[in-house]
Amino acid sequence: MSKRRPPAAPHVATALHGLLVDVATLELDPANLRTHPEASVAAVAASLERHGQQKPVVYRPADRVVIAGNGTLLAARRLGWTTIAAVPFAGSAREARAYALADNATYDRGGWNAPALRVELGDLVTDFAPLALGFDEASLSLTLAEPPAPPAPHDDRPGDDDVPPPPAEPVTQPGEVVPLGRHALTCGDCVEVMRTIADGSIDAIVTDPPYGIGFMGKAWDALPPGPEFAAEALRVLKPGGHVVAFGGTRTVHRLAVALEDAGFEIRDTISWLYYNGFPKSLDVAKAMDAVEGHLRGQAGPVVSNNGSMGGPNYTRTPKGDPVTDDAKQWDGWGTGLKPAQEPAILARKPLIGTVVETVLAHGTGALNIDGCRIAYGDASWPGPQDDDAPPPAMVASPIGRFPANVYACPKPARSERDAGCDGLAPAVAQGADALRDGGRTESARTNTHATVKPVRLMRWLVRLVTPPGGVVLEPFAGSGTTLVACEREGFACIGIEREPAYCDIIRARVAHAVEG
Repeated sequence: MSKRRPPAAPHVATALHGLLVDVATLELDPANLRTHPEASVAAVAASLERHGQQKPVVYRPADRVVIAGNGTLLAARRLGWTTIAAVPFAGSAREARAYALADNATYDRGGWNAPALRVELGDLVTDFAPLALGFDEASLSLTLAEPPAPPAPHDDRPGDDDVPPPPAEPVTQPGEVVPLGRHALTCGDCVEVMRTIADGSIDAIVTDPPYGIGFMGKAWDALPPGPEFAAEALRVLKPGGHVVAFGGTRTVHRLAVALEDAGFEIRDTISWLYYNGFPKSLDVAKAMDAVEGHLRGQAGPVVSNNGSMGGPNYTRTPKGDPVTDDAKQWDGWGTGLKPAQEPAILARKPLIGTVVETVLAHGTGALNIDGCRIAYGDASWPGPQDDDAPPPAMVASPIGRFPANVYACPKPARSERDAGCDGLAPAVAQGADALRDGGRTESARTNTHATVKPVRLMRWLVRLVTPPGGVVLEPFAGSGTTLVACEREGFACIGIEREPAYCDIIRARVAHAVEG
């Protein structure tokens, strides 16, 4: 009796037909450290569709989980394939983990011979779509472009042409996945990228998303994260996994409602106290004087209410002295308090049974209390500081104060913000950043992100909610402080950031942290 022939699979190389398995029997690796954003899956699918599968994926025979080729499996499912070439891994479970890591890490070791690559692409692009060659339109155009001519020798003598260079174009491209030591950064929309992350594969989410207050007119701060983000956060977290997400004092309720509606349990609200915020209150008395044409303490020409210059009814007055009767009555009144704290929602994905059952099964569901105790005398403790040494053991714990839902520390110093960013083009501080620099609008900085969190604060938070060796997701990476914190605490972090210029800052800061 003849052997049964493998099913026809025109999308698989003939030599691989003996390795065909049912796609439905394979599982994506929930612990896969390589992310697969939409652009990456689309490129793999285009290549498979054009060239077919030329190498098999690798899976653990015990549970049919793919440990090498998760992107290929995602693309095959997208194309509607029912079979795929796959081989079982022959080693132990621990060896399988090592192989999966090596397979991903060695992928990034190579480089390109740029001149030869341009020639090869220029020839093949006439017959093949860019995605079939592994490039999207933007990266293809960038690769085919001739490199710029070397700059002329610089003349150090001062002159009229001795002006700062224009802002550099971002190095990071949309859709790019950047390995950063044990971490990975994807440049893209967080909801789209999160959809490529396996169910129940993340230990904790620690994030500083937009507050939805229109900060400095930035488009990214139009709204706080909503239902789509919350639903994806719930899906990717392990049972019992925690979310720590910052919000504005005026809009944090929207974030809390989105998380709760998605299925999270709101556990607490943590407050970061920093005290050194810049007041954003309108001086009511000064505004009343301005309505009557008295612009207090301003230099330059006086501008009337209709925009015309000067005018006989407009006078200058010493700064701080109210002029009109109304202003005198309402002197000292304003419209807002000085910001000195920011809230963060602490939420938890539902448990599987009890806390004990969830912790034993997944390592999640509990908080690292002893690991986050505050030493006696530490300035991060917001309460009385009259005892700078542990009291007797009968009075309190000798290892420090039980962590509260308040953490006090100042905003990061400029040296902390810019650490590792020496190679980035400096930009002039604007808006609140200029005010924070004492009004020196000429102050240039390399980390141009406007809302940088302190590293010590983020270290405390990731340590609080992440089990040893865990994986943290930061969907709104900003300038990369959460990734830096994870590096210092020994966790792996998957960062997502939509703005390419901010991705450049993240790469510089995290590389500096990894190098130590």
